[in-house]
Amino acid sequence: MENTISPDNDDKTVISKKGINLEINQKASNLIGKCFSQRYLIESQIGAGGMSDVYRAVDLTLKDAGIEDAFVAIKVLQKQFSEMKDAQKILINEALQTQKLSHPNIIRVYDIKSDGNYHFMVMEWLDGESLDQVINSSKPVGTPFVKTKKIIDQIGSALNYAHQEGLIHTDLKPSNIFLTRKGNIKIFDFGVSKLLNEDEDNEYVLQNNDQDTALNGHTPAYASFEQLNGDSPTQQDDVFSFACIIYELLSSKHPYKRTAANKVNKSSFTLVKPKNISLSHWSVLKRGLAINKAERLNTIDELVTPFSSKVSTKILAGALLLAVVGYSANAFYQQSTEIEKLTSTISEYDQETKTFNSYGSLPASEFLAKADEIKESNFLIAQALFRQHHDELITLYDEKIQNAPKLSNNKFKDYAKVNTILAEAFTYYPDSFRLKEIQKQQETSRETTINAIVEKLDQLLIQGRYSEAGDNNIKNLFSDLSLLLLPGEEYVATEKAFALFQRKFNLAIDKKDFKTLDELIRVGDIAFYNYPEADKVIASSKKMASAVNALAKYAADYKKSPENAVYPHEEATLFYKKEINDMSEELSKARNYNAYIAVGRKINRFAQQFPKDFQPIIDLKRQEASDFFAYSNRLMEIRSFIRAKNLINRGNAILKELDGE
Repeated sequence: MENTISPDNDDKTVISKKGINLEINQKASNLIGKCFSQRYLIESQIGAGGMSDVYRAVDLTLKDAGIEDAFVAIKVLQKQFSEMKDAQKILINEALQTQKLSHPNIIRVYDIKSDGNYHFMVMEWLDGESLDQVINSSKPVGTPFVKTKKIIDQIGSALNYAHQEGLIHTDLKPSNIFLTRKGNIKIFDFGVSKLLNEDEDNEYVLQNNDQDTALNGHTPAYASFEQLNGDSPTQQDDVFSFACIIYELLSSKHPYKRTAANKVNKSSFTLVKPKNISLSHWSVLKRGLAINKAERLNTIDELVTPFSSKVSTKILAGALLLAVVGYSANAFYQQSTEIEKLTSTISEYDQETKTFNSYGSLPASEFLAKADEIKESNFLIAQALFRQHHDELITLYDEKIQNAPKLSNNKFKDYAKVNTILAEAFTYYPDSFRLKEIQKQQETSRETTINAIVEKLDQLLIQGRYSEAGDNNIKNLFSDLSLLLLPGEEYVATEKAFALFQRKFNLAIDKKDFKTLDELIRVGDIAFYNYPEADKVIASSKKMASAVNALAKYAADYKKSPENAVYPHEEATLFYKKEINDMSEELSKARNYNAYIAVGRKINRFAQQFPKDFQPIIDLKRQEASDFFAYSNRLMEIRSFIRAKNLINRGNAILKELDGE
């Protein structure tokens, strides 16, 4: 997020390119009510900077998921910069640089996106106020020292971490630092940050020399002498900016009255000590504010440590000794309890130091193995060690992932195990850019493997190659695929593949091709079980398989012992349903004597394979007799008495047979 909306343009970061001044004073576009990427609904504008405006937005995806606090901050390039590649580059650089930094006091950047001509960055929503608001609200006496120390500790921790990662902020100022309602500091706006030892980018040059106009991505009131002169960035640049901020917090005034460092008259200007700090603290802060680099503190640690809320053990022990020597005998006895408390405190600090040093000397792998144990005994030490071992532990997790075990088929990496390793790593480093890259690489590898298997399966099923072996064995391919798919993922065959399966299935039923039918049942069970229209086909195929098995068993039993074999009536009814229905339809369509005689003979031959009590055949024969009688009446009407008598005799014979006479 950027500066709070204000008519005052002091201290804005302005980046100028050759021949183009990017500080264009135009009224910000009204984006309230606009929805970016069909997800981020803009609610209100909360900030404005030199190139971008910041809005509060509702993340509709999170809101739909039932999350109450579904707010994000959206940083949008102003309209006049939306088509400038350099402006887009700065926004992208800010997102990428910030995503690389995983620290509780550095703002989280979720994504960088475009929607039409709008280019924007999605960040975590912060509820609170920027440090320039804190400073303004504390005028004229400054922020209390105790509150300032807590702020210093957090800013120092974040800057130390960024410097360890090789990144210099280069534009540190109160408006780029946020204090949440819970007292947590968040640093943002890494759009013009620089890598240590990075060659100067000659693309950006000085455009104007106004007192509070940014130069090369710096804000003059907070930029070091070296930055203003165009030197390569160093940690001492951030030290100077941070020292200016500390001074402003303590006094609510700028140490150099907002004069740029390269314009300060060092021979006549005298820094004034803030009233609410000690001389020892002031001596350190002055060294942070030194115009000359040679006189300035080298690191953030050197600036922050004296302000730390913890008193060093040596200082505390010295103070205790002086107190003891200065007391009279009576005072000593009266204060013995206090001395014991101080001694106990010293002992505790000594123990913490020893504990930290002992754990800190452990190799990253051993520390990780004891991480939970350390967190339980001393959470703060554990957090410090996780920061100390950041790069080593990320590398260790990367190695674990690269060496993850193979799946049971010994072909592919166990991606479920990989996800478990990543989940553990993200608990320690939730915003690690490197971890996210590793996760993306592993997911890409898994998806590539899955796509290769799916393409092969689609080809085999579309071509009806159900019985191939080796690398083209469908059952083995599905087995491999099941090992790679995560919960909620599944394979769905193409419509073309399913249509071919249906045709082959119906043809196998018609031909009573038991071998093909059995093969289709197996394929359908693994390839089409989840297909939207496959339920009936699969259910029918399984019933047919059961019928085939029952009839085969009956045939085997009958061959061994005819009197003990039990005919499977239900299964036979299913299996022969089509043939019986076809013959019933032929009877219904017969229109002459010869047709009836032909159908009757066909039924007689077909019926010989069934027991006499097989109901579908009984029903078919009763229909045959009834149709014979009906047509014989028609023959008698046309005086074809011989043929009529023949059909009547055939019909009576059928009925006698059915009645057991």
